[in-house]
Amino acid sequence: MTVRLSEALRRLAADVPPARVPDGLFDAARTRHRRRRAVVAGALAVLVLLLGTGYALHPVALPLPAGPRHETPGLPTRLVDPPLRTASVGYSAPGVAAMLFGGPAVRTNWFETRMGVVAADDDRYRVLDGDPAVAGFEASLSPDGRYVWVGDSLLDLTSGKTTPNRPDGYPLAFAPNGKRLVYADDDTTFTSPNTYSTPYVGVYDRDRGTDVLRVRVGTTWIPPGRTAALSSDGGDLALQIRDEVWLTRVGDAGADRVAEPYRKLPLAGGRLAGAGSWLPDGRSVAVLGRSTCTDCPVPSYRRTWTLALRSTVDGAPLAGAAFPPLRSRSFVQLLGWRSADEAVALVGVPGPAAVDLPENHDIAWGPYHEVGTEAVELVALRRGATAPEVLFRTPEGITDLSVAADLAISGAVRESGRAHYGPPPFWALVVGFVLAVLVARPVLSLLRRWRGLRGPGPRPRGPR
Repeated sequence: MTVRLSEALRRLAADVPPARVPDGLFDAARTRHRRRRAVVAGALAVLVLLLGTGYALHPVALPLPAGPRHETPGLPTRLVDPPLRTASVGYSAPGVAAMLFGGPAVRTNWFETRMGVVAADDDRYRVLDGDPAVAGFEASLSPDGRYVWVGDSLLDLTSGKTTPNRPDGYPLAFAPNGKRLVYADDDTTFTSPNTYSTPYVGVYDRDRGTDVLRVRVGTTWIPPGRTAALSSDGGDLALQIRDEVWLTRVGDAGADRVAEPYRKLPLAGGRLAGAGSWLPDGRSVAVLGRSTCTDCPVPSYRRTWTLALRSTVDGAPLAGAAFPPLRSRSFVQLLGWRSADEAVALVGVPGPAAVDLPENHDIAWGPYHEVGTEAVELVALRRGATAPEVLFRTPEGITDLSVAADLAISGAVRESGRAHYGPPPFWALVVGFVLAVLVARPVLSLLRRWRGLRGPGPRPRGPR
C-alpha cells in the first residue's frame, strides 16, 4: 500500500460519523436473556412438579362418577375400541364391569398386551395391561363383574387395586358365586421335546384365605380358559385331564387338602364345556362332543361342537332333546344355565381363511386360544332348537371376550350410549404440557420481533 493511499484512507475514516449505540441496548439484551432463562426454568419447574405429583398420585384410584346412567346394569348392546387417551383401571376404577375384551383393535405396537373394560351401569371404558393375557382365557371376569383375574393378579374393579387375598397360580375358573377360584400351579415341568405337565390344580377360598382342595396332576399340562368348573355351591370340581373329566369333592380333601377324583368321565375327543359346565342341580355336567360338518359356514373350518349332559352319579349320558350344533366354531365356553334346557355360552367365530387343526394337550401354545378367530358371539343354546340364538357379537378387531356371567344368564341388557374414557392419563397431560411449551416459545419470539419492527414511533437518526 502506498503512502498516498494510506493518508486517503485515514482522512476518509476521520470523516465517518461515530456509530451511536441506542440507549439501553445492553440492558434490554440482558433483560431478554434473563427473561428467557426464567421462562425455561419455570417450565422445567412445572414439568418436575407435574411428574412428582403424578408419581405420588398415580397409585391412588380416582373415585367413580356420582351416579350411574342406567338404573339397571346390563350387558351393552355394542362395544367400541378405547382410544389411547383412555384411563387405566388402576388410575380410575370403572366399577362393576360387564365385559372384558381384547384383540387387534385394542392392542397396538406400543401396547401389545392391552385389554379394555366396560362398566355394567354405564359406557365407562378403561384399559389394563394383560402382561400378556387373552380375555376369556388367561384373563377372566368374575360372575358378578367385580373382579378381573389376570395372570397372578386379582383386581378389584371398584377400587382399581390388586386384592391381597388371591391364589398363587394362573386362572382356570371362578365359582358361580365368585368366592372360590380354581387355579393351576404355574411351576410347569418341561419334558423334551415338547411335553409340559402341571403339578397340581387347587381350589382357593377367598373367605378363608387358603386352599380347600388340591388335585394332583403331574402327567399333563392344564391350559387356562375352559378346563375347569365348580358346582354352584363350590363343593365339586370338574377338571379336564387330557381326554377325561375328573370329578372331585372338596369334602373328600384330607388334612393336606389333597383329594382323589371320585369319578372319571371319558370324553372321546371332546372337551369340558367351560366354567359353567355344572347344572344347577349339581348332579350332572355338560361336555362337548367334537365332529366334522359338511355344510359348514366356513368351508375351511369343518369343526362342529355338540353339547351333551353326563350324570355325575354314574357317568351315563342324560336323555332329552338335543341342543343345537355349533358348526364352524373355534371354541365354546359355557357361562351357565337359565334352566335345565337352556344354556348361555361364548363361542369363537373363525375367519374365512382359518383352518381347523387337531388339538394337542401337551404344548403351551394350544389349544386354549384358537388361531384364526375373528369374532366372539354370546349365544343361547336351547334343547330342540335347530340353531343357537345369537345375543351379541363383537365388532371387527375385537376377538377376545369375557363377560359377567350373572348378567348373561339373567339376560340383562342395556342400550349403549355415549362412550367416555375417564380423566386424561398422566402421560397425556405431560405430553400436552411439553407441546404447549415448545409451541409457545417460538410464537412469543415472533410476537416480540413483530412488535420490535413496528416500534412505538420513528427511530431517531444520527448525524450523517
